[in-house]
Amino acid sequence: MTVWIKRVLLLTVCLTMTACVSEMGLREEFEKSMRAYNRMLRWQEVENAGMTYVDKEQRDEFMRNAESLRRRGVTLTDFRILTFECLPDKKTGDVVAEFDYFILPSNRIKTVTYRQEWVYRDLLKSWKLKSGLPPFE
Repeated sequence: MTVWIKRVLLLTVCLTMTACVSEMGLREEFEKSMRAYNRMLRWQEVENAGMTYVDKEQRDEFMRNAESLRRRGVTLTDFRILTFECLPDKKTGDVVAEFDYFILPSNRIKTVTYRQEWVYRDLLKSWKLKSGLPPFE
């Protein structure tokens, strides 16, 4: 009887540890994806960011907006992640970032707040962005 209780207890501990490890893995992957996406935007790699991180359903609209930014001469100069939250149990994440930018021919720096909604896609084993680009006006 004692051996059986020890085995059940050991199995419970192992399963709990596995759940914690996978939850931490999702959190780490979320933070890595979120930071990489925003860095790509900052370095004017908007189309690459869209192809890599934007959910397939929103990709066409995202790419049209990316083209519009390029044609209008929008230049991103800096970004800050204000807040981010990852909910591994729901496989979602939210980010609030600020981007500094200017639109040629003006050299006046403006700031826009950009709320991002992320979702983890099990089939792809990756985090994808569900929200589009903010209005850079």
